Amino acid sequence: MLTVTYSIVALRVEHKKARWTFSSIQQYIMNGIRNIKGASKIDFENMLHQLSQFEQYYCERKIQVFLIPALRKLTHEADPLLDEIESLGAHSNSLLRSLGERIQEGLRQGRVLVEEVCSSLELCCSNFYRRLAREEELVRVAERLIPSDAWFGIAANFLSHDASRCTSSAVPDEEE
Repeated sequence: MLTVTYSIVALRVEHKKARWTFSSIQQYIMNGIRNIKGASKIDFENMLHQLSQFEQYYCERKIQVFLIPALRKLTHEADPLLDEIESLGAHSNSLLRSLGERIQEGLRQGRVLVEEVCSSLELCCSNFYRRLAREEELVRVAERLIPSDAWFGIAANFLSHDASRCTSSAVPDEEE
């Protein structure tokens, strides 16, 4: 039971961090859109960069790396929700690619298609928000559907994942 609790808490904490991070990015983008008259191509590139970095972070989380594959393997009851989350992810990637192409096209032409880029930025934010909301539901579904003995393997993966992140982020001192 402790393993299940640890796993669920780890997923919820990670999800809360993702929501907070996304909220900051969304606020930055919405402020940029509101102040669009003063925005430059660099501002649009930075907004796209923020969303792209969030997408990368999003795909490296425990929910994506461990929970979704475990649910796919253990039960088909969550398939509609998993398919929706997967579809939203594919849509995010498509939106980000398209947005990057529009910005690059605008740079080549010497102008940015402001309304089009702003609409795409808002659409990207809306899509990320829906994905986060659906994943919140997914954690509740996983808690109900995944048997206790399967949580042990998931928790072991979480711990291993956290340990590898700690060792890869440790930078040795140059003076040593």
